[in-house]
This record gives sequence, C-alpha cells and structure tokens, in this order.
Amino acid sequence: MVKQAVKFGIVGVANTIIDFVLLNFFIAIVGWPILLANTLSFSAAVTNSYFMNKYWTFRNNEPTHIRQFSTFALISTVGLILSNILVHYGTELLGTYDFNLTFAWQYNIAKAVSAAIVLAWNFMASKYLVFYERE
Repeated sequence: MVKQAVKFGIVGVANTIIDFVLLNFFIAIVGWPILLANTLSFSAAVTNSYFMNKYWTFRNNEPTHIRQFSTFALISTVGLILSNILVHYGTELLGTYDFNLTFAWQYNIAKAVSAAIVLAWNFMASKYLVFYERE
C-alpha cells in the first residue's frame, strides 16, 4: 500500500499541476468565473488521473472501463463538490480579512488547501472502491 500511496502522490502532483495551470489560465487569461474555471480544471485533471492511476498506480488492466470509470467519476464528483465548496468559501474568507493578498493569491491558497483534502478522499476511495483487487 505504501508503494501505491507514493505512486498516487506522484500522479497527484502531476494532476495538481494540470489543475492549477488550467485554473489560472481560465481565470486570468480567459476571464471565466472561479467555479466554472475550477470545475473544468478539476475535470481535466481527474480524467488524466483515472488513466494514470488505473494503469500505473494500481496496475489494473481489467477491461471494465465503464464500471470503473463510472465509479471513479462518482467519487470524483464528490471530490469536485468538496473542492468547489472549499475554493469558493476559502477565497471569500481570505478576501474578508486584510491579508493584503491579491485575488489570485486568495484562490490559489484556497485551491491548495482544497487539493490536499480532496487528495486524501480520492486515494482512499480509488483504492477501496474503484481499483480494488478482486478475489
């Protein structure tokens, strides 16, 4: 399990980079609202996460993509809802106090906290509900 957790962490770092780059691109360059940007950046990272975790982290070669991806998508939807709540309210909270932070710093700090919490949820749910070993 430790080896899988390390691999999951490596995949998580890659997906976090994808998530943050797209989030900042969608907000700063495209001008989209934070929840739309977060939803799309999170979704892109999650899709990448499914394939990297299926074939590398958990070495799961079962051809059960529909069942597995459906379960993974449901787990990721819970993670997305949690992420959106944390990013939205975290950004608002950081903007409420005079921390002298720009809006970009506010949503990036909120996103970092959110990513850490959602990472733990996603690992446990993926290991035990999606890519578990059948006996």
